[in-house]
Amino acid sequence: MERIVGEIAFQLDRRILSSIFPDRVRLYGFTVSSIPEKIQQAANDSLSPMSADERQSLGERYDTIMNMLKPKGYDPNFHSRFTEHIVNTYGILRERPDMAGPEGDVYNNPSYLRQVIEQIVPPEKMTDCLTLLDCLSFMASTDGKPLFIW
Repeated sequence: MERIVGEIAFQLDRRILSSIFPDRVRLYGFTVSSIPEKIQQAANDSLSPMSADERQSLGERYDTIMNMLKPKGYDPNFHSRFTEHIVNTYGILRERPDMAGPEGDVYNNPSYLRQVIEQIVPPEKMTDCLTLLDCLSFMASTDGKPLFIW
């Protein structure tokens, strides 16, 4: 069950990244905390430099998402690094669950995921882990996709 906690953090990180970089299939080496750096790297890429308009568009998407998540308690300066810490501490699911079966219902149930967090996470990290879950739930309701997407 510990890996579920890490998976929540990982899924939020991937959801944010895929919203900002929708044209990138592979996001290896990308984290929410490195988004400004990755935008700058893309702008300076000698093989396929990004135009000023493209760079501005990425920056605007980043700002829009962060502004959507801030009312949910998300602080990009803290939670982006906290997410990495949670993934490194708890890991992620080793195998994709069967989302068409009963497992899929469990992994798409915010109440169940909240219970997992409350059982596993120490009190000093609980509020921030619940913030990650709230943000993931919010993004899933906004884009109409399941909580966990692969």
